[in-house]
This record gives sequence, structure tokens and C-alpha cells, in this order.
Amino acid sequence: MIVVLLFELSYRFSIIDFYKGEFEALNETKDIESKDVDYLVFGDSFSAAGNNYVDYLRQSKDKTFINSSIPGIGIKQVNTFIHRRLKKYTPKNIIYQVYVGNDLTDVNHLTNYKKISFARNVYWDMSDIILSSSYINARLGGFKSVKRKTGFNILKESFSIDNYNPRSKLYFKSDPEYLYKSVVIEGDFKNRYAIWIREVEKFITEIPLDTNVYIVFIPHCAQLNSFYYNNLKQIGATFLEEDEFNRTYYGFFKKASLDLKSYKNVSLVNPLEKLRESDSLHYRLYYENDPHLNDLGQKVLGNYLKKQLLLNK
Repeated sequence: MIVVLLFELSYRFSIIDFYKGEFEALNETKDIESKDVDYLVFGDSFSAAGNNYVDYLRQSKDKTFINSSIPGIGIKQVNTFIHRRLKKYTPKNIIYQVYVGNDLTDVNHLTNYKKISFARNVYWDMSDIILSSSYINARLGGFKSVKRKTGFNILKESFSIDNYNPRSKLYFKSDPEYLYKSVVIEGDFKNRYAIWIREVEKFITEIPLDTNVYIVFIPHCAQLNSFYYNNLKQIGATFLEEDEFNRTYYGFFKKASLDLKSYKNVSLVNPLEKLRESDSLHYRLYYENDPHLNDLGQKVLGNYLKKQLLLNK
């Protein structure tokens, strides 16, 4: 218990750089060694994937980017090391990437001791208390790229219930309404949102007032159109009100916009409409058997953010 406690304290206060390997893999040496950067990026697997949107933003040669994203983490984990990044770098702008699909479950995991395994429930319960448990779990599995982690060898195939991302199916087995409640902020997800917004405000207060903060909300694929929506229903998702779920200015984004409006240096970015109009039968932006953006989706998002964040500068 003493060892666990000491390790947890080391993790929470980022006494060492626990994510040095991931950081160096996402950035070139010349960028890492620079002090003043134009954009410092924090996010999860959407921002740390191969051919991610940050790589498309980097095509603007007059801007410098530091990508400090880590697969499998949420705002609580980001808050353990943001001060380390800000101590080394002085960014003019910060991008924080939100994923509607699981950011609220990251702060308070889904558990259901009747429907999913005891071990999984215990791990998710522990993760809410011991933040370093997600780091330990990732290290026990070895450092893997997002492509390997999500089984991208089958993701180019057509939708299949059997081949769909196992973690997504586990979420819906635990709570079939979890995605709906996450998007519209209903039921027990009101409490999860309250935890999340406190953590986001903690993140913002670490940042100097003269630094622009862009919070980019990546929607779940089921928010785009009936193709993904119906696929999710087949793997166990339940949607109480389709119209409410399909709003462009949906509950999660709307509530965050209102709660953060007092922060003058903070802007919220909603690419949902752009992703909707770009996704079609022959040009899918998300994998059919996984809720991550594919290469085309990352490119569309990158080009959209380039116009929203870079061309206006």
C-alpha cells in the first residue's frame, strides 16, 4: 500500500515525465527543444493516432506545434502534467481535444456488477480513485500505437457486430443509454459532467490569461448520420429521443459553452456540422467497426481546424 501510495503521488504531481516516450514519438526533436511554440495540444487517442489532425495542422510551416496527447487518458490525467508542459513551453495557443464518446465516463467510469465482469468493475472503480491505474494498465500492455490497440487490421471491413470495438460493446452492455446521456447530459451523466467541468476549469486556470485556449469537441460517430447511428443500435445502444441526440448544438457542447463563457481566452470549437456534410457512403470519416476517425476523417478535421484556428490569425 505504501508503494502504491508513493507511486500515485508521483503520478498526480508529475514528479517524473511518465509520458516521455509518447511525447517524443509525437514530436520532432527540433520542436521538443524549442521554448516558444504557437500551439500546444492536449488530447487522447484521436490526437495521438497515426496521421492525426495535428499533423495536418503542422503543414502550415509558419506555425510550430507541440503534441502532448496520450491515448486512453482524460482531463484528470491531463491535469497531472499540464504544469510540466507549461513550465517548459510558452505557447501562444492551447488546443484541448474533447471526445464526446467517453470523456464523461473517464472522470467517473461505468460500472455494472450484474452485466459485466467483476474484474472489469473493480478496475473501473479503482481508476476513479487511483489515477495512475490507467497508466499502469497501459504499461502492462506495452506501448502500442492507436492502430494496434483498436484492432485496425479489421477496421477496413464492413460493419459487423462481431468485429466491432470490444470496449464500445462493453460500455453499452454496462449502460445501453450511456452515449445518449453523455451527448444530451441527462440522468447520472449530470453528475459526471459536473466533475468534468470542474476539472476543465482547473485546466484553464493553469494557463496564462494571454494564452488562447481552444477546446475542440470531437463528436461520436453516431451523431453524424443514420449509418453510424443504426450500427450503434445493433451493438446495444439505446437512444431515448433521436431529435435531441442529433442536434448540432447538442447538450454537452451547449452546456460547456455556457459554463465556460466567463473565460475570455477560451473558445469552444464544434466540428460536427463539417464532419456531417463530409461523411458519405463512399467517403466514411470514421471506421465502420470502431468509433475513431479514420485517415480521411483526421484530414477533414485537420483542414477544418486549420481554417478555424490558423487562417484567422
